[in-house]
Amino acid sequence: MGGLQILIVWLALALAGAVATVWWSVRVWKRSGELNGWMKALAGIVAATGVLGSLGTVVGLVKAFGATGGESVDPSQKARILAEGIAEAMNSTAAGLLLWLPSVIALTVIARRRKVKSA
Repeated sequence: MGGLQILIVWLALALAGAVATVWWSVRVWKRSGELNGWMKALAGIVAATGVLGSLGTVVGLVKAFGATGGESVDPSQKARILAEGIAEAMNSTAAGLLLWLPSVIALTVIARRRKVKSA
């Protein structure tokens, strides 16, 4: 699999994660009246981690594509900048998922114990 295909697959995964985060956040927001204060804070953290991970992914991809298409970039540095952009995108997505997934699980478990349908 070539570098461009890996980049496209990673972008598709990042987009899917962003869509899932927005969908989940909207569901929680609609039921926010049923949540107490600290559960609302946890729901905010869940939404923020997913969105920030996606934002970092997009910033890394912009950096990567800027290296390949920019004429102002020294040709000897294009590969390095491309690799840095891809690494930034992958690390941001991984960090977002590593923070997002446990907080979603925690909020779901807590909400179910309190018999509140949150997600």
